[in-house]
Amino acid sequence: MKFPAPEGIRAHIHPDLFPYGNIEDGTIDQIVEAEHWLRSQGCTHARGPLGATTWHAYRAVIETDGRAPFLGEPQFSPVVWEARGYSICANYASALAPNSGQSESAQAHSSKLMDAGWTIDDLQSFGGFEAGLKCFHEISTAAFTKAFAYTPLPLDAFRAMYAPIESIIDPRMVLIAISPSGKPAAFCFSIPDQLNPETKQFIIKTLAVDPEHRRAGIGSWLTAAGHRKAHELGWTAGGIHALMWTDSHSRQISKHAGTIFRRYALYEKAL
Repeated sequence: MKFPAPEGIRAHIHPDLFPYGNIEDGTIDQIVEAEHWLRSQGCTHARGPLGATTWHAYRAVIETDGRAPFLGEPQFSPVVWEARGYSICANYASALAPNSGQSESAQAHSSKLMDAGWTIDDLQSFGGFEAGLKCFHEISTAAFTKAFAYTPLPLDAFRAMYAPIESIIDPRMVLIAISPSGKPAAFCFSIPDQLNPETKQFIIKTLAVDPEHRRAGIGSWLTAAGHRKAHELGWTAGGIHALMWTDSHSRQISKHAGTIFRRYALYEKAL
């Protein structure tokens, strides 16, 4: 059962996470009000800053080197959460990886996979944005089930979330790994950092690999291909591996070639 909060209360209860509730970013008074409502609905714990699901904006910035925010990066502060007695329950990071270093780190995987019959399509050759979204939804649903506080998102809602960025993507930078059987098995969704175009950097917004192929080096191979393509298209100063859950496999892909410049946290509290 899902409990919608009354208008103005910045809280959400997802049936898959109950008795944990989510609280959006806000003032201390707003967070206190949200806590009271969650408690009245039977929730035992609250997490924040977190919208309706982890598909929405969440995480507070807890460490930074001072560089400007990139496109789509959350800017929530940890101050109100710490003031209300919340503790960190999950950690995340963004890292900048040079194009050459990332490509070289996956060299060994590339030839083996290609010899085995793996190929890479870009969004254009795959059939365009709509065909890509259906593929990304299917792979994401399988790949992220063990991510912290994850809940599935219906295809219509997934499409609505990605639709606003269709106009800013370069289809050549959105890559899909195709298995020897012809089935899409992973994707790397990259976009230029249009918020800071002078940096010549791009953002790996989402990297997802079907669990069936997770230990085959597909993610590293696809990431390396993404860096090479972005470099060819003029994004020569490297790629931002954005908002990685530090317990996830995606963090392993960039740890040898990327430098962390921002850390984030999700907070939790017993009500």
